[in-house]
Amino acid sequence: MTAFAVLPPTPAQAAAAAMTPAQQTAARAKIGETAHKFEASFLSTMLQSVFKDVDLGGGEGGEQFKSIMMDAVGKQIASGRGVGLAKSVQAEMLKLQGLA
Repeated sequence: MTAFAVLPPTPAQAAAAAMTPAQQTAARAKIGETAHKFEASFLSTMLQSVFKDVDLGGGEGGEQFKSIMMDAVGKQIASGRGVGLAKSVQAEMLKLQGLA
């Protein structure tokens, strides 16, 4: 028979255990929002690299517009079903904060 050692809670797990249910709900919501923003930022950066050679015909103004447009497209994609990154990031963040 193999014995397993029980590890003490991490500081994040101890802090999560000390939270009220309302505080835990608020923390989960904040983590979800942060993960969603991360996915939107990631998508924006990815789209900017994909469209880096696309010329909108406006010189510097076109480049500025392209940057703003890619940010908007990234946010729009993330606001729908996204690509699944936010869900994975949120799960890991919840686990690290002792809220999973």
